Amino acid sequence: MRHARYFGCGMTISLQQIQSAAVRIRHLVRNTPLISDDILSKHVGMSVRLKLESMQHTGSFKIRGASNAVALLTDAEGARGVATHSSGNHALALTTAAKLRSMSCTVVMPKDAPASKRAAVLAAGATIIPCEPTMASREATLAECVARSGATVIPPFDHADVVCGQGTLGLEIVEAWPDVDVIVAPIGGGGMIGGIAVASKGLKPSVAVLAAEPTAVDDAARSKAFGVRQPPTNRPTLADGLRAGIGALTFPLLQDHVDGVVTVSEERIVHWMRFAFEQLKLVVEPSAAVGIAAIASDEFRSLAEKAKWKRVALVICGGNVDLDRLPWIG
Repeated sequence: MRHARYFGCGMTISLQQIQSAAVRIRHLVRNTPLISDDILSKHVGMSVRLKLESMQHTGSFKIRGASNAVALLTDAEGARGVATHSSGNHALALTTAAKLRSMSCTVVMPKDAPASKRAAVLAAGATIIPCEPTMASREATLAECVARSGATVIPPFDHADVVCGQGTLGLEIVEAWPDVDVIVAPIGGGGMIGGIAVASKGLKPSVAVLAAEPTAVDDAARSKAFGVRQPPTNRPTLADGLRAGIGALTFPLLQDHVDGVVTVSEERIVHWMRFAFEQLKLVVEPSAAVGIAAIASDEFRSLAEKAKWKRVALVICGGNVDLDRLPWIG
């Protein structure tokens, strides 16, 4: 299977690479708002600012990594098209980025992916191939597709150029708020949090970076605790975008640069997703609500008290919601 620009058997990501990515994609992505939120700050007992990637092109942070990876493909690679597996957000981002370079895009998508995400990916021009909702099925189906087409695989997270693109989030946060004490972002495969950690700590070594994860799919938390990459649980979660297991290449970034992982229940995800809709007036997808639930948790409060954190930046990673499947309806 052809993967563009893997860095050997491990992944070495530097601040300089992420800064180069920021220059490369500056006309392709938005420097999204980092806004203060008094309501959430009161609940958390800290100064909270929200990095609104829900207002990013395609509705999530994924366009950053996809744009960087596609920009680095040669014309010969582009002529064969690109392919990936994704439950929705990376699929839409990659299709959008590929279209700007007149490349075809094929997406292997789990059969249970939200209908709204599937419709958006089709509308953007991708060819969708369905698969079972497991990582093994995703990867096997993608391998079969690429064997036929010769397309270049750009994975959702386990890829150096993708991680560098996502890491531009960390640059923007620290540059906009130099006094930030801790950055919190959801974790699925680990590309976003890994890139954010390298970038933000490169600019400000004292900043802490925490990942937020559903308890139902807690492989990142277990991997961090045991020091060995753990298999995904494949259990159901509302946060479908975080169901992927931590990547082989992103795991060292989790170990070396991320300070901890906070897990939250499905009930808390629903509660804080609804809170965002009703109180914050923000449309957030369940994966983004995981981050809100994390900073409102007793575990996070305990960590903040011990470390004396006063200022937290929370990445609202996406706002692509299937309105027919809101978890508090029906």
